[in-house]
Order: sequence, then C-alpha cells, then structure tokens
Amino acid sequence: MAGLRERKKERRRQAILDAALELLRANDIRAVTIEQIADRAEVSPPTVYNLVGTREQILVALVDRISEDLVRRFAADDGEVQDPIGAARRAVDESVAAFVADSAAYRQIVRSLADPAGSGSRLRFDPSELHIRAMREAQARGVLRPELDPVALGRQSLLTYVAALQTWAAGGLSDEGFRIAAHHGIATVLAAASSDSHREHHVAELTRLGRELAHVEWNRR
Repeated sequence: MAGLRERKKERRRQAILDAALELLRANDIRAVTIEQIADRAEVSPPTVYNLVGTREQILVALVDRISEDLVRRFAADDGEVQDPIGAARRAVDESVAAFVADSAAYRQIVRSLADPAGSGSRLRFDPSELHIRAMREAQARGVLRPELDPVALGRQSLLTYVAALQTWAAGGLSDEGFRIAAHHGIATVLAAASSDSHREHHVAELTRLGRELAHVEWNRR
C-alpha cells in the first residue's frame, strides 16, 4: 500500500510539472500562478505546494527533471561503456534536444533561475555524474592523461554546458548554436586533457567545432 501511495503521489507530481510546462509554453512566466497550475493538473493548490513546492521550486524541478531523466537512462546501462566520450556527447545531444523542444518554456525558466534581479543563480542542471563517468572511463582507456583528476574534468565539462544553456536562454545563441557550444565545451576539456596518442584527434575536433561556433548566429532572440 505504501508503494502504491508513493506511485500515485509521483504521478500527481509529474502531472503538476507537465501542467506548468504547458502553461509556460504559451504564457509569460510572470503571469503563471500556482492556482493556474493546480487547475490545469486537476489538483488543489495545497497539493501543488505539498508535492512540488513554490513557483520557484516548480521551475527548478522542471530543469531537474531533464537531468534526472538523462542520468536514469544512461545509468540503466550497467554494462561496460565501449565509448565513454561518445556517451557523454549523446547526453549533450539529448539534453539540448529536451530544452530546445520546449524552448518557449525553458528559455523563460532558465533566465528566471539564472540571475533573478541580481541575486545569483538558482539554476541546478547537474548530470555531472555522466560527465565524470565519461572522463574516468576515458582515462582508464588511456585517452586522457593519468595525472589529471577526472572529477574536475567532468565538472568543468558540465560548467561549459551550463554556460551555453544560459547564453541560449538569454537569446545569445540559436538552437543550433547551443548544441555546437555545448559540444565545443567537451572538446575543449578533451583537447587539454588528452594523452599524447589522442591529442591530435581531439585538437582537430576542437578546431572544427571552433570554426562552427564562430559562424553560428549570436544575439538571436
């Protein structure tokens, strides 16, 4: 019975997040209220607060849901990852696609969480374990230099992704520019950290992506 109750609560929680996303696709974020979200999800406003939280917490949960889905899908593969860097790149592609698919909503969400009235970022997009796992396994295969910390490399890769996400949300990058910038971040880390036998390949990739990034449309709204 306890398990059934938890599943029902999770279904209602997801319905609340889905309702919020639907409203944000068509409305200014400042106009969307808890009452509207509750009505769209067919629950009461107190249920929204109890299962998700305040309006800000709903926005955070919508961003978290993308990273949680990524981690869940990639963690489901318990076998040996034959191409760890390729897996990290696929994670970038899938997350970019998720944000871009609901760009009208997520541009608003990320802007709201990134720097609300100069009070600092409340944005939490953190599939860092995917990046760290990729760097750790690449290092074990001799792709990266052994003296470097794969945790630091993975987190740096994620930081560059988040910077691309925020620039896209602010209108500074087109959808395709967001994708290229996110991949350029991974390539930068790899080119800097590659072992001698792999450096030429990663530097070539960084050069290619750099050319593409230099020609994408900036300051697009």
